[in-house]
Amino acid sequence: MNILIVDDEKPARDELRYLLEQERDMTVAAEAENGLEALKALETREIDLVLLDIQMPGMTGLETARQMMALPVFPQIIFVTAWDQFALEAFDVNALDYLLKPLEPERLSRALNRVRNRLLKGAEQEDLEAAVIRILDRTDREKTNTFRKITVYRDGRFVPIGFEEIVLLTADEKHSRIHTLRGVFPYRKNLTELEKLVRDPALFKCHRSYTINLNYIEAVEPWFNNSYRIRMKGVEEPVPVSRSRTADFREILHMD
Repeated sequence: MNILIVDDEKPARDELRYLLEQERDMTVAAEAENGLEALKALETREIDLVLLDIQMPGMTGLETARQMMALPVFPQIIFVTAWDQFALEAFDVNALDYLLKPLEPERLSRALNRVRNRLLKGAEQEDLEAAVIRILDRTDREKTNTFRKITVYRDGRFVPIGFEEIVLLTADEKHSRIHTLRGVFPYRKNLTELEKLVRDPALFKCHRSYTINLNYIEAVEPWFNNSYRIRMKGVEEPVPVSRSRTADFREILHMD
């Protein structure tokens, strides 16, 4: 099993490496000091498991997990944290696990055994992603996402997209698309799951298949049944506003 250790403190990485070297089927394939380094490591190496510190400067471990969800294959994750156990109620340890600092070798062994069992049973990738989203849902209510980017994987490389760059989010069958002024980027999850990851006051869900950035509206055209179509900057086709969202749309734009 190839492992990536992510921690901004070298002594913590060294300790984890030493403990993992006692496991015959574990290989530390890479280390990273922060979330961006972790994403670069995942781009160039095949990683089965990430040991991910939560408290890191810049992009936290939870925000890093958010970005990992753009990967074609979502790695197993064990979070590492100094939080006390009562602060970890959001973690569904049947799908994800965590280690408390200071690390205990027996606790690490139990966490690794859970990962082995999940891999043997062929744990569904969607289950792991759902567990991360549940954690993010809780922490987003308690703490603003300071990173404010979502990273897509296209043409063999990662492309970070700032929330402020998003012009439009659209559904594409079981997947979705992120429209920006520098291009359209496919995202491998559906629109509902994408919307959970990209939260910004400027984003408005105007239709079940469309979420717009209000800052990029160029014009609003009357449409049938007292509804509207929106002309978005850089987007050729107009975007419909569903009847159920028309009143909210008018209120937000202060339309007479």
